[in-house]
Amino acid sequence: MRRLDVPFWWTRFARLLASAGGTLVIALTGVVRNKWLATHLDTAGIGILAQVVSGQTWIGSAAGLALSLPVARAVGQASGRGADLDAGRRAAWAAAFLTFAATSAAVAAGLLFAPAISRALLGTDEHAGLVRVSMIGVVGLAFMNPVQGVVAGRSDVRAGLTFAIAGAGGATLLAFLFVPRFGLMGAAIATAILNPLGLLGVLWLHTRRHREAIFPRPRPFVASALREAGPLLRVGGAALALGLLDLGAMVALRSHYLRAHGVDANGLLQAALALSQQVGAGFYAYFAGYAFGKINAVHGAEGTAGVRSYTRRQWTPLFVLAFLGVAIAMVAAGPLLHLLYSSRFDAARPLMAFALWGEAGRIATQMLIVGALAVGGTALWFAIGIVQPVALVAAYAWFHANGSGAASLPLAYATAGWITFAGAAVMMARRGVTLDGRGLAVAAGGFVVLAILVRFVTG
Repeated sequence: MRRLDVPFWWTRFARLLASAGGTLVIALTGVVRNKWLATHLDTAGIGILAQVVSGQTWIGSAAGLALSLPVARAVGQASGRGADLDAGRRAAWAAAFLTFAATSAAVAAGLLFAPAISRALLGTDEHAGLVRVSMIGVVGLAFMNPVQGVVAGRSDVRAGLTFAIAGAGGATLLAFLFVPRFGLMGAAIATAILNPLGLLGVLWLHTRRHREAIFPRPRPFVASALREAGPLLRVGGAALALGLLDLGAMVALRSHYLRAHGVDANGLLQAALALSQQVGAGFYAYFAGYAFGKINAVHGAEGTAGVRSYTRRQWTPLFVLAFLGVAIAMVAAGPLLHLLYSSRFDAARPLMAFALWGEAGRIATQMLIVGALAVGGTALWFAIGIVQPVALVAAYAWFHANGSGAASLPLAYATAGWITFAGAAVMMARRGVTLDGRGLAVAAGGFVVLAILVRFVTG
């Protein structure tokens, strides 16, 4: 029998904690902020704010052009070679230039068409003011792409903590100041300012830490940026399309869900999804902030065999940690909702159980495909990524048509999470990246045990 490699497990756990440090701060401040918002806004206010933030996230993601991925890849490869830091610098500055152009256009459109955006999200144009305020968040979200690309390419797991302290901490303080006085508008301002504050914090502390990866700036600047634009957009374009499809599918489905079940139901759904996604957020931070840069360096040195070996080594310890986190959150869903929101959100417990089951599938997928871009390029990355939104829409249509009511979207989220994992396992295997027998057994066991737990929690 194979001995348990305790030092290896501890190393993975320590790195995960370092990567998740920012996520933990965001979660803790989010707990305080959500409790404050739930007390002052109730379920309906949370439902409205959630839709505005969803629109902000979609527009900000579009303006960011998903450039964090190609920048992280370029910076990581340049660092791995140790001889061509200029390639990473050119990519970073070109991404900043492209982000500025796209963000300027996106914010102008958001301000101009705010009433139409409000109607699309909420069925009324009376919240156009909230949409205009959300453009502040769009700027911060978009410009985090080139910045995140640099720190991820350098495997800097501390940047997330800086972002959380500056952004989430500042947003929480503003919520305490603004919400009692300005209500929903105050909540929108506090939420929108989170990304810009976090971005400023990362720039202030981490620019100096990675100075050689950023400076000197390429010259001539515009000409250099235009030369780099094509390769960046080819890689980022696939990620952008996937991100917009994924986010867009959820925004569109939630708009339908809101119209079908009301803003109060959407507020309950927001609580369920938010708490579920916080469980996965630490793992996503680890993959984006450490593992992605690392695995690109491994691929450069060892090829597909190195990616397969790295994936197998991290699989069991990380999946077990994810499984435990999801299982504990499922069991504690009722008390968590009551404590972190209010007694009016207790009805979200079954919705949260379904969402957590789906979140486990999403974590497993990201864990498996962290090397997809390295071994299969954008074609493989896109093929895997397209499964999630397609499965989500199809599953929601089926559950809604078959009378699942308010549980229809959480059930669809759960179904899509595991369908995506199955599709990813097949496609990665065709590129030579497979799990060993133990890894497959761990995945199957986790799926079954969590399914039983969901049945127990939801009755």
